[in-house]
Amino acid sequence: MRYNLASYVYEPINTLLEKPTGIRKARRELIGKAYGKVIELGVGTGLNLPLYREDVEVIGIDVSEGMLKKAERKKSPAKVKLLRGDARSLPFPDESFDTAVSTFFLCVVPEKERVLSEIKRVLKPDGLLLTMECSPTRNPVFWNFLRGLSSLTSKITGTDFRIDIGELLRRNGFEVIEEKNLVNGAVRILVAKPSPEP
Repeated sequence: MRYNLASYVYEPINTLLEKPTGIRKARRELIGKAYGKVIELGVGTGLNLPLYREDVEVIGIDVSEGMLKKAERKKSPAKVKLLRGDARSLPFPDESFDTAVSTFFLCVVPEKERVLSEIKRVLKPDGLLLTMECSPTRNPVFWNFLRGLSSLTSKITGTDFRIDIGELLRRNGFEVIEEKNLVNGAVRILVAKPSPEP
């Protein structure tokens, strides 16, 4: 599986890119907003685990055994449990979590609408979804480059800069309450909550 292979390069590449782009600082700030019982979708190698506060309980889900093995080595102030699972069918009752976290996961995972439906189902009505995702930039030159890059990366790793995650959230039952752009808009940070049912 490609995610198992990616587990060997994912963290070195992220470590190299995140500090100079401001992503590392933004990641720390975003994870600092997590509260209560947390589900992290696509926990990967556990880059976020050291950033959680000690007063939260985190369940990290990933489909890749290789990623999870690396995540198990991470130390965290929080109480952490790691599970192999598919975000398209989460093994939890409705309204189980106060916070859901997705960093560079929604821009990669297939069947995004199904995943968002599951996130909304397991989040409490007053819960938060914290996301940091690849995004289409509004800079036309940069956008042309990223669009071409996405035609390649979407096939190899699933990463796609062409999908507006904010708009995807709004179309799938979430209200975006905070939004911030990084890396000339190629990375977007969003805080959202479930929209009230009509």
